[in-house]
Amino acid sequence: MTETSVDRPITPTGLGWWNLYFIVKIILFVRGVIEFHPLENLSLLALLLLPIGNKIINVARHLIALPFALWLFHYDSFLPPLERLVAQMDQLMAFEWSYLLELVMRFVPPSALLGVFLLVAGYYYLAKFFRVSVMVVLACFAVIIPMGSDSDNSSSDSPAVVEAKSNNSASATRDDDSLNQYLNQFFNEERQRVVDFPDTAGNTAPFDILMISICSLAWDDMSIAGVTSHPFMSQFDMIFEQFNSATSYSGPALLRLTRASCGQPSHDALYQPADPQCKLFDNLKALGYGEELMMNHDGVFGSLLQRTRLYGGIDAPLVSQEGLTISQKAFAGSPVTRDLELLQRWWAGRQDSTQPVFALYNSASLHDGNRIMNSERVFGTESYTLRIRRLFDDLNQFMEQLKGSGRNVMVILIPEHGGGLRGDKMQIPGMREIASPSITDIPVAVKLVGPNIERSDSVVHIDKPSGHMALSQLIANVINTGVYNGGPYSAASLSANLPETEAVSQNEGSTVIKVGNEHYISLDGQHWSIYPSN
Repeated sequence: MTETSVDRPITPTGLGWWNLYFIVKIILFVRGVIEFHPLENLSLLALLLLPIGNKIINVARHLIALPFALWLFHYDSFLPPLERLVAQMDQLMAFEWSYLLELVMRFVPPSALLGVFLLVAGYYYLAKFFRVSVMVVLACFAVIIPMGSDSDNSSSDSPAVVEAKSNNSASATRDDDSLNQYLNQFFNEERQRVVDFPDTAGNTAPFDILMISICSLAWDDMSIAGVTSHPFMSQFDMIFEQFNSATSYSGPALLRLTRASCGQPSHDALYQPADPQCKLFDNLKALGYGEELMMNHDGVFGSLLQRTRLYGGIDAPLVSQEGLTISQKAFAGSPVTRDLELLQRWWAGRQDSTQPVFALYNSASLHDGNRIMNSERVFGTESYTLRIRRLFDDLNQFMEQLKGSGRNVMVILIPEHGGGLRGDKMQIPGMREIASPSITDIPVAVKLVGPNIERSDSVVHIDKPSGHMALSQLIANVINTGVYNGGPYSAASLSANLPETEAVSQNEGSTVIKVGNEHYISLDGQHWSIYPSN
């Protein structure tokens, strides 16, 4: 009698090289860099450990697991949704390849690649002596079990949210409904606010208004670059310490400035017709001001100039850049002229004019990825530091020129937004898809220049939450009080009645708000989570 063979049961063979995937994720989770969603990660584990004897089906299993694993890695991260990357793809393709490579190296720095190499080598040798898959599965459960016990007390919050809530008992009572109600109430109240401009401009001596709009300049960027005590910043009479740009993109930033005479509109409202009384530049035109526009770049990227004209109502032609020094090559390859030369060209044309003007100067000198011409190629913070020092030197020299001209000028430093030089869990350095607090907290300052005026008090630091409406009110105050008629003036009095604006920031597809001492973010307009800090 022939002995019948009995098929052995198929047993799991382990995770194999997939162990490295989970080891990396566990390390990143422990360091607080990513989250670790239990259901999704356990599902991937089950798929990979499922015993399959058929080689073709086994290969198919791994092919199916790969895209899911990549998606899950992004889902576990704090990065913006993938659809936002797709939506920005046309602009990303306009970047120079050298800048795209720089962004990739920020996302996966060489030190991380070295760490992965050492991890691969270590796994290769350890796998010969230990059941690494068993240890990895146990480690995954060790990560997941504490999260499950936390969820009993904190709903389904991530570890980062739980930690933040434990540090802020007031924030622990916030939920989606209350935060949505807060946001709706904010915009309802903002729609009711308006700055009343005087109709007595003829009673005050004429003065120009120069708005210096700088891309990628926040308090945090200045701190990292070490320029917070630069002489340029000591020139001002009034400095806003808590001014919220309300966006992290240039186009919306300029539109918010043009609509500064009313409360803060939502992002979507920026691209809808605005009430005439909300348009700051139209209010100034009604008082007899002319309009002038300067950019030290071509304004083509993102249709910045076109959109500013279409939705902001700025009709003035650009001051010519012809013949000026090309000081930088922009991230998209276009030329960027020297700030001082362009400002001096504009100012030279003002000497024979008696009509007051409001002039908007937009500078791209600090935009991420710009390259200084005729200089050794540097990147990141080092490049930014060189460019901001040159910019501040130029602006400081120009301010001295204004003070020596004998003409009346109100100078307003109003950055578009910050540069995100530090980065955080949601965004690599230089990325501005989310209007994070470090990007929207910008240095806004005002200087009154004139031969017959003198500040009677010390520099005023306005330490209350402010927005663009405060600038519009400040301009109205200067006109109303007749500061340029001569004599001493009080900076504290001029800034006493400025409206406050709570910190609400928006880009297309995301909203960040500050409630109490905590920042919250929503990516779908309905659900909120605490903004993950570093």
